[in-house]
Amino acid sequence: MTKRQRNIYALVFTSVLLLSMPFVFDFSSKKIVPFDHPSDYFFATYHEPIIGDFSVATVTKDTLGALHLKYKLSSTKDDPFVGFYLRKKDSLAFLLSLNDYNAIKIHVKAKKSERIPITFTLDYKGFTSPSKELSSMPFTYELQYEGEKDYVIAVKDFVSPSWWYRAHRKTDADFNQPDFSRVNYFIVGSCLVIGGGKEDEIEISSLELVNDNFAVYLVYAVFALLGYSIYWIMILLSRKKKVLIPFVANDIKGDAKDKTGLIVQFLSKNYSNPDLSQMEVQREVGISAREIGQLLKEGHHSSFKNYLNQIRLAEVKRLLKESDLPVSDIAYKSGYNNISHFNRVFKSELGLSPKQFREQP
Repeated sequence: MTKRQRNIYALVFTSVLLLSMPFVFDFSSKKIVPFDHPSDYFFATYHEPIIGDFSVATVTKDTLGALHLKYKLSSTKDDPFVGFYLRKKDSLAFLLSLNDYNAIKIHVKAKKSERIPITFTLDYKGFTSPSKELSSMPFTYELQYEGEKDYVIAVKDFVSPSWWYRAHRKTDADFNQPDFSRVNYFIVGSCLVIGGGKEDEIEISSLELVNDNFAVYLVYAVFALLGYSIYWIMILLSRKKKVLIPFVANDIKGDAKDKTGLIVQFLSKNYSNPDLSQMEVQREVGISAREIGQLLKEGHHSSFKNYLNQIRLAEVKRLLKESDLPVSDIAYKSGYNNISHFNRVFKSELGLSPKQFREQP
């Protein structure tokens, strides 16, 4: 592949990468917490039914907008739980839409928690109703707490709990293609494993909808790396080719057993000598200069000078197409020690300059 072809490849490949970037690199996000307009939101706690010793909790918002859930779990109930929920103050308005995002990013800080249930619920059209208890469709993820940090949870990792289907005597087949634009509640629950009678505090300092496209970015990076690796391999191969090119004229044939064959073989191996002459050939092959001229005229219908020039030009054309050597180097390697003379000869024979010849497809 010529230098021009490689440059075209690099240009096209780079253009494809740049034009595809807006479709690949989606950094869009939507902030929920801290609230941009606090007056639009409502949050409160929930717990088990008020029978006997139930769990207690409070949820507050600090000056930086973080939400703090402080709670103490019941010591008498078998499975004590508590948590807080977040919704729009207008109960008919949806809290958020997940249609344009594939992950939830949440910054969590806790004192004792190990497994924190994170839930969002959907207003399932045709099923959810204010008069129907727990009719919003829940999707839950059990967050394995590993210390204070941002946790990015893919939407696809949230699942509907089996208890909800049992409570409504339904199966997941009854709820095909839920509409993720209709999220009405966001819920953070108490730790599932700290045990009854224990106290804890969970702080949610930020909640965002994001697009987590790490896998897509990785594929894009691998594709880019592969494309440019191919480009550099082509360059290395061309450099290797320049080292291995045998500077022997292309397609020179002759029977070394006859005099004309001896002359042709000698010229094909020594054309790069700018001082090569009929006298030099005479000394090497033992045929007189006069006879050399006659044999070339009879066998190839060419004079010695013209025949030698054709060999040199054949090699020049080959190197122009198959290597990245500068034109001056090619001229010297092919037996021309005067660049101006070489350019005149080349253009006279081919009707265009060496550079124009190289750039031809």
